Parts: sequence; structure tokens; C-alpha cells
Amino acid sequence: MRILAFTIDLDRDCNTAVRGETAAASRSCGVTTDPCHDASSQGMEVIADMLRSMAFPATIFAEGDSLRMLADPSVVKGLEIACHGMEHEDLTGESTGMLLENDQLEDIISRSWDTVVSVTGDVPRGFRAPYLNIDPRVLALVKERGFTYDSSMTEKVLDGVLMPKFLPQGMWEFPLARDTDSDGKVIDSYLWAMHEGRRPESDYMRMIDRFQEGVLVMATHSWHVMEGVREGPKGSKQTAEEADAIARMLGHARDSGFELLPLAAVEDLLNEDR
Repeated sequence: MRILAFTIDLDRDCNTAVRGETAAASRSCGVTTDPCHDASSQGMEVIADMLRSMAFPATIFAEGDSLRMLADPSVVKGLEIACHGMEHEDLTGESTGMLLENDQLEDIISRSWDTVVSVTGDVPRGFRAPYLNIDPRVLALVKERGFTYDSSMTEKVLDGVLMPKFLPQGMWEFPLARDTDSDGKVIDSYLWAMHEGRRPESDYMRMIDRFQEGVLVMATHSWHVMEGVREGPKGSKQTAEEADAIARMLGHARDSGFELLPLAAVEDLLNEDR
């Protein structure tokens, strides 16, 4: 098994946790603002167009509010839609300092599920916690709601291998990958550093080349091709260049022998072998 699963977090622009608040705000050039979704919606159109033109599959982890705010909901048609909270809530309290009660968590998880069903008509199978903040209590509630897999953890790639694992809660975990670059520094399979100008595309190409077995989950945000946390809005040229970089990575993986699949399809393969 040598699979690459490309995932997109569809959530509010430059999201940031606010101490003492449940919902996330949007951050632009270091300034905290009210939530906005324009870059997220526009970026989703850019990435979805690229995926369709190249026949690449993907899984979208959609925040409920951002899914409802899409200018054209049909843009995600044909892609797997999973859940990413409702207002990019910190479900564990790690980033906000707010420990939510079980009934609050159940409400967020259920509304996120219901929004995907109402907007897309699809029943979601996967969940990714906002900020990747997950713990056993949240996982148990996610499983109770009917989700069959999670992708909120980050695990080290050991000798080129990173396999999914079956959690005690009774669901699959598809972790994001952590490796080292050519200088021995840590690199994660989230493309944040590339979109912020901190890493070149070649670092992620190397990560792909070093991966030998298992499921390599790569991730980005829809807004990040349109706007940076530090630099603010990007021009059309830069947006196109960053979308092209993603396309080259996925194309390189396919040419290198990876199978490109959405996470639900990977889960189906794993369940066949259990």
C-alpha cells in the first residue's frame, strides 16, 4: 500500500483561536478580525478547478459555516466531503482555554454533520478537528455521532512508513505525516509553510520521494492560495503558482507509483482486509 490522500480544510480565512471564545476569528497580517470567508470560497474554486482538470481526487474537511458560505456549493461536487467543526471551534480547549461540556461538543459535531448533508446531500464519514486539537473524549463523541474515521493526529514517518491505525474508539485514524528535510529539520505534510513562503515546493517533493509504504496524508487550507497570514491577500499570479505547485506534487506522486485516493476510499480498502 502506497497511497497519497490530498485533503483540503475549507474553513474561515486565516482562522485563529480567541481566548475565551468558542468560535474562531479571521486573522489578516497579524490583526484579529471578525470571521470572513471570501478567500476560502475563492480558493476552493481555484483548487477544485485544478483537481478536476488533472483528474485528482481529494477529501474536503468542511467547516459548517464556510461550507454554507460557498459562492457556488456545486464547486465541491464529486469530491469527498468530511467535517471540520461548525465555526472552527477548539474542541479540547487547548487553544482557547475553554473546556466545552459534552453536550456542547455533541451539538457542534452534530450541526457540522447536518450541514454537510443539507448542503451537499452526502453523508460524511470523516472528521478533522479544528487546529488538529483532538483527545479521547472528542474522539468518542465523534464515533458516537456516526463518523468512521478521523484525520486530526500527526505521526512520524519511520523508515519511510506511516500506516493508518484503528483507534480504541472503534474508528480509523489517518494521521498527517511528520518527517525531516535535507537539513534534518522537522517538516509536516501540511502545506502551511509553503503557502507562507517558508518552504519551497521541493521540500514536499522530497517528502513524497522518501515515503515508501502506508498512507501519506497531505493537507492545505482553501484560503491559503488566496491569502497569507503574514502577507495578506495574494495576487492572481501567486495564487495560480501555488495551485500549480500542488498539482505538480500530486502529479509527481502519481508518476512515482502512488495511488491517489480520497480517505473514504482508503477506509474501504482497509475494511476489506480486517
